[in-house]
Amino acid sequence: MKKHRYQTLGIALLGCSVPLAQAETDPLTVEVQKALPVSATVVQTDLEAQPSPAADGGEALRDLTGVSGSRMGGRGIDPVIRGQKQNQLNVLLDGAYLYGGCPNRMDPPTTYSALESYDRVTVIKGNRSVLYGPGGSGGTVLLERQRPQFDADKSYRGQVSASYRSNSETTGLAADLAAGGEQGYVRFISEATDAGNYEDGNGNELNTAFQTKSNALLLGAKVGERTWLDASYEQVNEEDVLFPGAGMDSPYSDAETWRLKLEHETLGGPIERVRAELYRSEVDHLMDNYTLRPLTALMPMEAPTSSDTTGGRVQFDSRLGEDLLKWGFDYQENVRNASAYIGGTSMMAGRITGIQWPDVSIAQTGMFAELEHYLGQADLLKAGLRYDYVDVEASRTDEAFTGGMLAGTTPNDLYGDNADDATDEHNVGGFLSWTHRLNAQYKIETTLSRSVRTADATERYMATSSWIGNPSLDPEKHHQLELVLASETQLLSWSLAGYYNRVDDFILRSNNRYSNIDAALYGIDFELAWQLSPNLQLRNGISWIKGDNLDQDTDLSQIPPLTATLALDYRQADWRLGAEWEVATAQRDVCLSGSSCAGLDYRATPGYGVVNLNGGYDLTPAVTLSAGIDNLFDKSYAYHLNREDALGNLAAVNEPGRTGWVRLTARF
Repeated sequence: MKKHRYQTLGIALLGCSVPLAQAETDPLTVEVQKALPVSATVVQTDLEAQPSPAADGGEALRDLTGVSGSRMGGRGIDPVIRGQKQNQLNVLLDGAYLYGGCPNRMDPPTTYSALESYDRVTVIKGNRSVLYGPGGSGGTVLLERQRPQFDADKSYRGQVSASYRSNSETTGLAADLAAGGEQGYVRFISEATDAGNYEDGNGNELNTAFQTKSNALLLGAKVGERTWLDASYEQVNEEDVLFPGAGMDSPYSDAETWRLKLEHETLGGPIERVRAELYRSEVDHLMDNYTLRPLTALMPMEAPTSSDTTGGRVQFDSRLGEDLLKWGFDYQENVRNASAYIGGTSMMAGRITGIQWPDVSIAQTGMFAELEHYLGQADLLKAGLRYDYVDVEASRTDEAFTGGMLAGTTPNDLYGDNADDATDEHNVGGFLSWTHRLNAQYKIETTLSRSVRTADATERYMATSSWIGNPSLDPEKHHQLELVLASETQLLSWSLAGYYNRVDDFILRSNNRYSNIDAALYGIDFELAWQLSPNLQLRNGISWIKGDNLDQDTDLSQIPPLTATLALDYRQADWRLGAEWEVATAQRDVCLSGSSCAGLDYRATPGYGVVNLNGGYDLTPAVTLSAGIDNLFDKSYAYHLNREDALGNLAAVNEPGRTGWVRLTARF
């Protein structure tokens, strides 16, 4: 899935490109004849018109400048923003946190984000807000749903689509149906994908097949003149998911999410609006080495896991004169349990050889406030502050393994002097941002921030023979400075962002152990949109980042190389064509596994260039046919970001070779 999915559809790119009098996340209406405003910091797009099918949300996010991702199989792409990944990113699925069920991240949160069930995605790069939970040093991803709107003479709306990808013979079906009116609505969304193995550019077939189904039921009622109550239930089921980049596959991975939201607007007073949300997500995951592949290991192994998250938030919007203050409280508790079994074809017959998550509970209670203050027509000051109390407990750290070379050993025995069954933290973060419009064309922005990320369950408590956590880890403290210069004219818009992130107590994984070090991450993001003619538009995106281990004076591993995208889009009445060239340079600044710095890089990677084509035609005002070819010249390549399995083995999975795709969408 390539960057043209976002670049040819007239998306609203927000942040440093919007006028000062407009909120950063308000949608923009832009005529085709004008170059679209672009932003290197905040991106928002409507997903409804997305033509090219993606395996999951992580694959779609890779299409954005400054966003990369690591591949382990046909889906489960783990996104990386500005060199930061996993719990350095805040990912909210319609307001809910969902943490994957696999310690090896076969299923990062974006795996459960069936794109057909969301209306838009907002990506905030770096730390620019305190509203969306603790941490978020690398960025925040908001997959959002909106209340359906209905025409005055029609109490229903719907959209159905069907798609096909030639390489892997993937079929996809989706439906989004809603009925209601001004007083309430009911909405049902369903999606199903059946994918086979794909071939890379060398013609090698990779074991990347998967099946996934998702269903979501959303209800809403206007319970007062200015009060809405919304509820939803969502279920995502994965079956027979193959992973060539791991020593195991996943026979199933299931997620259920419940949400309840209340929104109330007042008639004046110190509080203009109140929003309250509750959510519960449950993930059950199984990986093994014998159900979906020939048993090549000495013994069958399996690892059933669970990850359950409960949380909520209350946010108040207050008007202090002409200033807007958003403040409130949030809470989330994630409980994870995972064991590894060997010697039997079911966990009841097997013996525990590792406790990957020893019933770990991480509860975070936060208070936050964010203020917008206009210093004048040309200056906007934003400031935010949040405090988080973190409470961590693990209840199985004294449970002995019953099989394998660790028989009789407990997780605490493996942790040694770092053993700690419970801990708490008091974390303070915030930001200060100043935006100044130099004139009608140019604008500058400066942001200084601090964010604190607590260690996750894997980093703290993983307990196997080859992969051991550290319960005594200190939280990461990110101190970032970002400078942005943006220009917008009738025909040409561009945005350049440069950032430096000094990290105290960066959590480093080395030799499958964890420790705190000092590190630095710095880079640039550039976006450009140029309207060459009323029908022809040129787009360009460039991203570069560098990561340094300051303690050892070496490179951080798993840092994407310099990447660039050049796209040309042509629109004429009911049809459109697009071509894109995606380029990545060689990545030689690496910390290799087995070297003196013992990093996670599998290898230094060569550069590559990939050409993609796409087009679309409106058969009628309600029916659209889209088609394209990804990797036109059948290039054999892989992203630099590789994956590691539970045994510490590293693998780089090649991207698909030449792939034709087609999608038909009907709206009513």
